[in-house]
Amino acid sequence: MTKRAAIYARVSTEEQTKGFSLRSQVDYLKEYLERKGYKNIEVFVDDGYSGKNFDRPNIQRLMRNLQQFDAIAVWKVDRLSRNNEHVLNLINNHLKPYDKKLLISTCDIDSSTANGYMFISLLGTFAEYERTQIIERVSSGMEKRAKSGKWNGGKVLGYDSTNGVLSVNDEESLVVKEIFELRANGKGYKSIVNHINTKGYRTKKGNPFGINSIKTILENPIYAGFIRWGKFKNWSEKRRGGKQSNIELVKGEHPAIIDEELWERVQLITREHKEKFPKTSNFEGEFVLSGILKCPQCGKGMVMSKSKKRNSDDYYLYYQCQNFHQKGLAACNSNLIVKEDIEKKVLQRIKGLLTHPQIISGILENIDRERTEGVQESVSELEFLKSEYKEKESEEASLIARVRRAIKNNDEDGERSYNSIISKVVEEKEKIEKQIEEYNIYIKNHSTSLNIDEGLILQALEDFNGLYEIADNKTRKFLLRSLIKKIEVQNDRETIESMTLWFEEGNNLPSSPSLFFGDVLPVNDVRRTVS
Repeated sequence: MTKRAAIYARVSTEEQTKGFSLRSQVDYLKEYLERKGYKNIEVFVDDGYSGKNFDRPNIQRLMRNLQQFDAIAVWKVDRLSRNNEHVLNLINNHLKPYDKKLLISTCDIDSSTANGYMFISLLGTFAEYERTQIIERVSSGMEKRAKSGKWNGGKVLGYDSTNGVLSVNDEESLVVKEIFELRANGKGYKSIVNHINTKGYRTKKGNPFGINSIKTILENPIYAGFIRWGKFKNWSEKRRGGKQSNIELVKGEHPAIIDEELWERVQLITREHKEKFPKTSNFEGEFVLSGILKCPQCGKGMVMSKSKKRNSDDYYLYYQCQNFHQKGLAACNSNLIVKEDIEKKVLQRIKGLLTHPQIISGILENIDRERTEGVQESVSELEFLKSEYKEKESEEASLIARVRRAIKNNDEDGERSYNSIISKVVEEKEKIEKQIEEYNIYIKNHSTSLNIDEGLILQALEDFNGLYEIADNKTRKFLLRSLIKKIEVQNDRETIESMTLWFEEGNNLPSSPSLFFGDVLPVNDVRRTVS
């Protein structure tokens, strides 16, 4: 019987710059396999990918087709992966149980033998250890710089950075001072946003200020002359484990923009404000139309707003424009809509709509279309995200390699300049990785046909009213989002202009609900399927 083997070769972007050759790996491995009697050989190549894990297109294709081969041949263990656990899992769970083997050509190692398995484990451990040491050295260097008062890099309003050294940007520093002084005079985030944007000031990236950007500035001790360390240290592990970082403040080498007295006064006001006013989360669940109710002026989603009743602990509750909430009058007006009134009108429309069984046939016709289009869009987005992830991996590998060279050459300036941006690249990569995981789950869950018939949909519609009456606010919000895509109101902020359901975006609910057919079965975060 002809023995079949798969060649797997890989080089990272950084290795390409050093002259590592995929062709030489493949040619060498072909000769190696032919000497061992393998005649049927297929080549799998990943060009420009890191060896951190198996998230590479052609290693994934090889894994899907393992049954076709008797062996996998690689030049070195780290060509397969620098994660030893992944390598051993491949051997123990996918090769060994089916009498397949991993062959390492440089040492002529065979995973099916006891000695071969041991050496592969050791080589994989060394590869993983090398990568860990580099990352730890980078982190250690950043910590050392921070604790000595040096800036670790990144753009920050009010300063310019040259080779990791901060100098005051005179024009931007005036904006920073004004923001702190407004807060010290008791102004809220919204008021500051409105004031700053109205004067035409912009962020470091040239965008209008929002509440989050103002809050970030007011909480950043760099402006008082301090360097903060520890907030994002090992952030990926800590946030998943619910752990808080130990934040340290060190007197920085850079000049301060505000004095410590102003800094402390602002922090005191922020603490007092948190104690005086209830958290937004106390009300968010009650605003069941948030996001789907649209501003009549700019079309942005509406979010919660509250104002305290005089001589009472209760609040008036409204929906307000999200653009105004985030960016103030420079973006839009508040366009307040009384919460209780609009929610009653929406529920009346829904109850009238659900008495018309004609919508069922339309729903059934469009469920599969929505699902198919949603999956196709998600597949396209997933490919784009994978491309972005690949770029970030290449960027990370390149930076780590440059840091390693700088360390080897005792080049402190080089080490400092590369250290400053590695943490940002890693954070961006983790965000993309999370998005990729979410899209994979969505595609998997929506790639099979749904077992939905007319009876199931009719039951869902009939149950809606009763379920809504007994549901808590969180469930009510889910039910409404499952039915409604968007609600538009007229300029009087009292009359519903149209209500678009998920069944068909082009159809709107007119004043007479008997004229409309709508979809109650969304298919992503705000589009959920009936189960």
